[in-house]
Amino acid sequence: MNLDQIIALQRAHAPVQARTSLKYRLQKLDQLRRALQGPWQAELAKALHEDFGKSPVEVGLTEIFPTLDNLKIIRKNLKRWSAPQKVKTPLFLFGSSSYTQPESKGSTLVIAPWNYPIFLSLHPLCSSYAAGNTVLIKPSEHTPKTSAALAALVAEIFKPEEASVVTGGIDVSTALLKKRFDHIFFTGSTAVGKIVMEAASKHLCSITLELGGKSPTIVDETANAFEAGQRVAWAKFTNAGQICIAPDHIYVHARKLEDFKRGVAKVISQQYGEDPTLSKDYVRIVNDQHFKRLTNMLREATEESGTPFIGGTANAEQRKISPAVFINPSKEGALMKEEIFGPLLPVFSYTDVKEPLLEINSREHPLVVYIYSKSKRNIKAIQQGTRAGATAVNMSLLQIANNYLPFGGTGHSGIGKTNGHAGFLEFTNTRSAFYQWGFPVNKILAPPYTSGKEKLVQRLIKNLF
Repeated sequence: MNLDQIIALQRAHAPVQARTSLKYRLQKLDQLRRALQGPWQAELAKALHEDFGKSPVEVGLTEIFPTLDNLKIIRKNLKRWSAPQKVKTPLFLFGSSSYTQPESKGSTLVIAPWNYPIFLSLHPLCSSYAAGNTVLIKPSEHTPKTSAALAALVAEIFKPEEASVVTGGIDVSTALLKKRFDHIFFTGSTAVGKIVMEAASKHLCSITLELGGKSPTIVDETANAFEAGQRVAWAKFTNAGQICIAPDHIYVHARKLEDFKRGVAKVISQQYGEDPTLSKDYVRIVNDQHFKRLTNMLREATEESGTPFIGGTANAEQRKISPAVFINPSKEGALMKEEIFGPLLPVFSYTDVKEPLLEINSREHPLVVYIYSKSKRNIKAIQQGTRAGATAVNMSLLQIANNYLPFGGTGHSGIGKTNGHAGFLEFTNTRSAFYQWGFPVNKILAPPYTSGKEKLVQRLIKNLF
């Protein structure tokens, strides 16, 4: 079946899919749950190891676990989310009642990235399918083994008119974006997000854009900086830094800098050994193109600012770059021009929190602002002094694991939210319903407009509000 055929098939089936029972949808999602808990977990882990060098343990923790957690929330709450919700009706609309009812959007397209290809494909699939939509998934061409495994998994559980996976490169993505969908869910770079948004506008198609940006971290003078260094290092170098919510750059109070450096060094050594490029638990850079981009960035940063405090070894054969930490590099240099999306970490010292706040606010709004502090006053000041998709305090990365928290950016870091109920709402239209049961107000206030009616209107304006 070619691309045009599968799109046409799903578009024709969308009204039927919208009328499927919640029981039917939940049965399908339960089949997916059992598959991920069973033999497919090993198949997907094998594919990801071949594509990316990921450990099966990491696949279980970062790909399978959050997908199943979101599924659990959907299964538990779908009936309540799908039910009509009564809303208040003002007194002057006497004899009527009002409700909202979520309804499916229709045919949906999910364009998934390569850094977490299972989670970021199946997570929106579950939300969209639960909402009563058809789903077409386009996974990344940079993880071909995983894309093929996802296609086989989805085909085993869902009918092609309900949910399908199409594989291929940029040409396939370009062709898809020329077609009409009712909602597009895209996860990836801001640059490509603009292309998706432009394409969607031609069909007045609603979109969710889960993007990225340079997410900063502030470690203030009250923080346990040694512990902060350990937590930041774990978050930054997981997946070799190829995470949209990874800490991109760090601002550490000058009095805490040495403690922070010790914490970072300890975690790198503990987790990946003396040479992380030889560690089986340290993943590869996804492809040669990104490896070249990061090694160029590493070279430029070293020329600008000198040898990194720690790391910076590039192993072309393994396609790995050991975690590299630069202390006070150039703020106009290679590391600060764009989102790093790799295992390079610039750390800046400061003496007044106004310095990092000014710099953060001079850039586009990030996906996350991370704060390490024991001072509620400082935390509040940093939160109020910045704009971001999320804030995480005294921990990095783990906020994504809470599927009850809406996840998404703002401005250049994204549009729309996902996770749990927020994800369900993203794939539905909240339809309003107004019912007139008794005598309508227009019978009283319709033309001709007499002086008595004028007095009544004025009385209502004065007394009702």
